[in-house]
Amino acid sequence: MDRTPKPVSPQLFGLTDAKRRSIRRWLFGGMALLMLGGVALGFLPYYAVSREMQSFCASLSVGSSVAQAQTQASARGYEVVTGSDGRVLLKAPQLAPQVPSKRGCELRVGPTGALISASYSDSL
Repeated sequence: MDRTPKPVSPQLFGLTDAKRRSIRRWLFGGMALLMLGGVALGFLPYYAVSREMQSFCASLSVGSSVAQAQTQASARGYEVVTGSDGRVLLKAPQLAPQVPSKRGCELRVGPTGALISASYSDSL
């Protein structure tokens, strides 16, 4: 039988292996949380604009004038696009120059100029 003692690993900064493993786990876990937080922070404006546009579309009342809806949309910074087929599109502002906004509200206008329906869409 060999009775030589096992070599002891040198302690880095006076820390044991278990303590270094614990510090490493906390450090890498914190870095992963920071990266996920950064990605979430980058996508938060897109989510917020989508929710705001949905609530704006829901707040438009049927029978009100389209001019009033367009004024409210312009005041909020939405782009107003008038179609020839009795549709008015209210588009959310672009958050980046390279990314066109597809989110918006589609207004259907009756022959009298009154609002028939307002529906939110993710693909205008």
